[in-house]
Amino acid sequence: MDHPSISLSSFVRRGARMNEHTRRHMQLGLRYSSGLAGVPKGDMFVVLLSKSAWHAVGAQIGSALTFVNKTYSETGQVKLSSRDASAEPIVEFNLLSDRRDLDRLMSGFRKMAAIQLSDAVRAVTDKPFPAAYTDKVRKIGVVNTRNRILTKIAATLMDGPAALRHYLIDNFVVEGFTFDDVINDDEALEAFVRKATIGVWHASCSCRMGRADDPMAVVDAQGRVKGIQGLRVVDASIFPVVPCANTNFPVLMSAEKIAAATMQ
Repeated sequence: MDHPSISLSSFVRRGARMNEHTRRHMQLGLRYSSGLAGVPKGDMFVVLLSKSAWHAVGAQIGSALTFVNKTYSETGQVKLSSRDASAEPIVEFNLLSDRRDLDRLMSGFRKMAAIQLSDAVRAVTDKPFPAAYTDKVRKIGVVNTRNRILTKIAATLMDGPAALRHYLIDNFVVEGFTFDDVINDDEALEAFVRKATIGVWHASCSCRMGRADDPMAVVDAQGRVKGIQGLRVVDASIFPVVPCANTNFPVLMSAEKIAAATMQ
């Protein structure tokens, strides 16, 4: 499982960038309640970033990353892709398999769009766009000399005339959906959310904790792997469901509790 997320990004004007003043690029966290029937309070979260990647272009792009804290989507699955132990497995999260997660991300995107259209934000940004973690983004995100040089050149052009900046974003950043498309057409917004939703690196629950009679449980209450002596798992993978929060503190708490029990 993971927390399904979507992103609204925009070009941050030169005078408004905070990268040279802060070590981290996350400036604000916003937790709010969707108000959806039967859903607990604080079920949504937004992280505001003044920097979207390590490279020069990333330092010009700010993002509002909206994700569902309390997901109702089904658990996914991990499969072996081949007999080769070094081959990457097939990982399927089943994000958005529950309509409530889709509806809340669409609503969250609209909220961020309204903030983006406010006078205060428009004064310091330009050319908002619905962002997707595409293959193109992944490739340019690899840390190497080539990408460093390419993004430095692109960043110089992006700081140039607005028409050139808009052309570069439309042709080399945006894929398939524009900001106007998704804020004016619910069907386009739903299509974008279904296509672009990703997790937030909170992968959890791949070997969940459970009772001895639970056929899907991998570890017991002390993190001991069933059927294998001397092996424990103590990380986010033992959670029965992904927490309605960042996974950092729950992992630390689980590790401390299991470590304390092991030492008794």
